[in-house]
Amino acid sequence: MKSKYFENGLAVIGLVLIFVGVTAAASTALAGEVGTVEIYSSALK
Repeated sequence: MKSKYFENGLAVIGLVLIFVGVTAAASTALAGEVGTVEIYSSALK
């Protein structure tokens, strides 16, 4: 019985870590795109 709860806890911890990683990657990618657009528009001026 203890092993089931332990495995479920590990699965939840893994899910949270994956969610945090995906969120950080998406945030970085979005920030990179915004920066690229700003640099491109300022180069056109």
